[in-house]
Amino acid sequence: MNDFQDKGFVAVPYPAGLRSKVEEAVSAWERFCRLPESIKLNFPYGSDTGMGVGYELKKTPGANLDVKEDFHFTTGARENLINIARSLKNTEAANFIKSADELVELMEPFVLDFAELLQKQFLIENLRSEVVESKPAWFVRFLHYFGGRRMDEEIATPHADKSGFTLHLYESDPGLEYLDRKKHWRPMPVSETETVIIPGMRMQYRSQNRLKATYHRVVATPKTAEDGRFSMVCFVHLTWTPEYNKKKSGRLQEFQPGFNYDMPFEEFSKLFI
Repeated sequence: MNDFQDKGFVAVPYPAGLRSKVEEAVSAWERFCRLPESIKLNFPYGSDTGMGVGYELKKTPGANLDVKEDFHFTTGARENLINIARSLKNTEAANFIKSADELVELMEPFVLDFAELLQKQFLIENLRSEVVESKPAWFVRFLHYFGGRRMDEEIATPHADKSGFTLHLYESDPGLEYLDRKKHWRPMPVSETETVIIPGMRMQYRSQNRLKATYHRVVATPKTAEDGRFSMVCFVHLTWTPEYNKKKSGRLQEFQPGFNYDMPFEEFSKLFI
């Protein structure tokens, strides 16, 4: 667990059955991506527990904007998403929502065990209880970055996550990198046997700067530049903890990568509601 503080990430072996469920959910996502836009757009990207839920399509490139399609799932929005899938009478859409829901349920003991370890290791009072209460807002993001890019291009711009902590559950290809504490980009070692977990902005606030939100990005390889890539993460939010104030402070993609690593907590705390 010291790596979570010193390196900004920790690699944790998958418990039995979780990796296969991750792969099942990603396969369902890939099939969903092959559906016509007219079906996918029936899951409109909207607000739920303070976060956008549903399908999002970003086709237009721009400064600090990723070209991708993604889908955001929370158990808090489960019933609405299930009802949309039923109304469409589309098997692939229904199977995708079902697979995402099953993944969260299977992942729950793993997430709670990790929260308890953090609570004990870093003396963060009531962290496990907060994670339990925040479950409806745990946020699974399925991502599909489009091809047609340049090799070594940043296809996911550098950013820190606003969550408590993030599980990197699946990467179809290499290219995911983290910014180390000396502000050098390094490969993040996501593999088929381990998930990589990183602290987010709320964890930095909750730990009063002991755990720093890790900046990360995705860089195109020769393969993904041409064919694109798939990935999946889970943001574990801390809903008792103040939220990063995007409206006041701006998008994290617009900050200098690693700006928060050396920032005093007094200054860091001003970024929050």
